[in-house]
Amino acid sequence: MKTEHFESGTAAILLAALIYFIADVDKILAVLIPVVVHELGHVLTLRLLGLRINGFKAELKGFCIGYCGYTGALGHVLAAAAGPMFGLLYAMSASILAERLGSGWLELSAGVSLLLSLFNLLPALPLDGGRIVYTLSSTLLGESAGARLCNILGLTIGVILLFSGAWLMLHGCGVALELSAVWLLAYTGTAPAARLSGQKELI
Repeated sequence: MKTEHFESGTAAILLAALIYFIADVDKILAVLIPVVVHELGHVLTLRLLGLRINGFKAELKGFCIGYCGYTGALGHVLAAAAGPMFGLLYAMSASILAERLGSGWLELSAGVSLLLSLFNLLPALPLDGGRIVYTLSSTLLGESAGARLCNILGLTIGVILLFSGAWLMLHGCGVALELSAVWLLAYTGTAPAARLSGQKELI
C-alpha cells in the first residue's frame, strides 16, 4: 500500500521561533506540551478515520505524519482541523487550571497553545487552515482554482503578518511574528503542483 504524508502545519517553525527566546527547561516544556497535544489531535483523528500511522518527521514547513490508507475530502478536513481544536481545548483547560492553582507555567503553556492553534487556523498553506481551504475549494471548484485561491490567501496573509511583525519588532515585541511571516511567504506560490500533489492523491 502506498505511503502518504499528512503535513500538520507550522509546529516546527513556531517551536524554533519560540525556543529562540527561551532559556530554561520549564519554559521549553511549556512550549513542547502544546506542540505534542496539537500533533496528537492529528494522529488520533487519522486513526479514527481508519488510517495506519507509519512514522513522523520534521521538515522546515512543519511536522509530517506518514500513514497508509485512504480517506475522502471530509476526512482531510477533520484531520487538519483536529490539531488546532485539540490545542484550543488544551489552552482552555490549562488556563482554567492556571487560574485555580495560581500557576504561571500553566498560564504560559495555555498562551502558547492558543497562539499555535489560532496561527494554524489561518487559511494559508501549509497551515492547517490552508489545507482545509484547499481541500474544500479544490473539491468544489477544481484543483487549479483551489491552488490559485490558496496562493492569493497565502500571499495576502503573509504580507499582513510581515508588516504586523515589523511593527511589533520596532516596538520591542520580538521577531517571532516576523520570522513566521517570512516562513509563510516562502511557501506561498512556490511550485503549487508539487506541494499539493500529495493531497490531491488523498482526496
